[in-house]
Amino acid sequence: MRIRSCIAAVVGLLLFLVVCGGWMELRSVEVRAGDFEESNRPLANPNRGFYRIYGFQITDEEMDYPALVGKFYSWDTDTTLALVEINLMEYREGEISPAGLQNLDALLRALCAGDKQLIVRFLYDCEGKNRQTEPERLEVILRHMEQVGELLRRYEEKIFTLQGLFVGDWGEMHNTDYESAAELRLLAQTLAGATGAWLSVRTPAQWRLITGDGADLRLAVRLGLFNDGIMGSEGDLGTYDMAAQADQRRTRVQELAFQEILCRSVPNGGEVVVENPYNDFENAVQDLEQMRVTYLNQDYDAGVLKKWADARVSEEGCFHEMDGLSYVERRLGYRLFIREAALRKDLLRRQVNVKVIVQNAGFAPLYAEPEVILTLRDGEGRLIGQYPAEHSLRTLTGGRDTEKTSEIRAAVSVEGLPKGSYQLCLDLKDPASGENILLANTQDRDLNGYVLGEIQILH
Repeated sequence: MRIRSCIAAVVGLLLFLVVCGGWMELRSVEVRAGDFEESNRPLANPNRGFYRIYGFQITDEEMDYPALVGKFYSWDTDTTLALVEINLMEYREGEISPAGLQNLDALLRALCAGDKQLIVRFLYDCEGKNRQTEPERLEVILRHMEQVGELLRRYEEKIFTLQGLFVGDWGEMHNTDYESAAELRLLAQTLAGATGAWLSVRTPAQWRLITGDGADLRLAVRLGLFNDGIMGSEGDLGTYDMAAQADQRRTRVQELAFQEILCRSVPNGGEVVVENPYNDFENAVQDLEQMRVTYLNQDYDAGVLKKWADARVSEEGCFHEMDGLSYVERRLGYRLFIREAALRKDLLRRQVNVKVIVQNAGFAPLYAEPEVILTLRDGEGRLIGQYPAEHSLRTLTGGRDTEKTSEIRAAVSVEGLPKGSYQLCLDLKDPASGENILLANTQDRDLNGYVLGEIQILH
């Protein structure tokens, strides 16, 4: 018993000395977290916002695509997205020729050399006369998907999503000979196998038909929506509640609720059309929130966009009295901001525990978990260390869930740090493009990210 008591006493003494040593060391450390406030500033972030349309027809004729794309991009300086419509009608009888593939490669290379992420739509018609230009054999379309897939994978880091399955007027999957469940599934499966990008189809009914109401998980987790009739009528100009949709037919209320759930995990976007009460500003915001819209056409419909520009935001907060068009632009897609940062000294581990509370004021979530970079730098800006962070920012789904928060957590060791002042910074990057993700705080991002606070070693 005496031996056990002695051992216990020694262990207790050692623990006491360790704790005292840690306490003395941590007592010489001061921490200060910054204050954070939400702003209404515009954010040029990847994979969200307004877009403009660029149309190209691929033929065997050699084209100076760098010059052509450069001309387009030179006047489109206020968007980060481009919808690229690529017409393949030249090859409706068979394979895309080697010359055609070479031109397609040159086009994609020129587009990806710019600063825009791409929404890509392949089609055979740009005049609403698809049945005159669409291939007469499904096998031709499937082969085209396989041919372009290799090129799409080459430039995948710049491609946000693909719209449509090559068929229909303007590539919108209507007025086509290929609209049965079996044909649409085969088209979607072939395109999914050819590329790793997000895919999207024109209507929720098509989504349910293709995925078997979500049973085909390989497609369901990659298949989003695009809607070029947003709020154009009660049924979004045939997007919902069409008799031709048979047992997939739904009302507007049902389809909005469906999108609110689906688009937590897959993107949604398109264009607003036809002035009517459904797209009056306040009604529009409610639907854009519920649909979780990530991107919209900046040029169409001009009447609807002007109606939003003439409206004013009545809600309190940083957006109060902002014009409606700017408000919509700010909230398209994700809009992350730091609600609060906390730094706490950990006595036993001789570290500073970091907690950052983040919210999403956007209409939609991030669809890829960002890279979170937490760094510590000395007073000269030299990197002292980079620390792993636990986070799940994709759970911030935005829309009508903007009050939901998520935490970024990390531990920063202070053991052995010399006397001085150190700056703790947070940075977020898009995992595909590597571009910085800007936060909607009043604080500016500096070269190292956003300053969370300071750690000061006193002696």
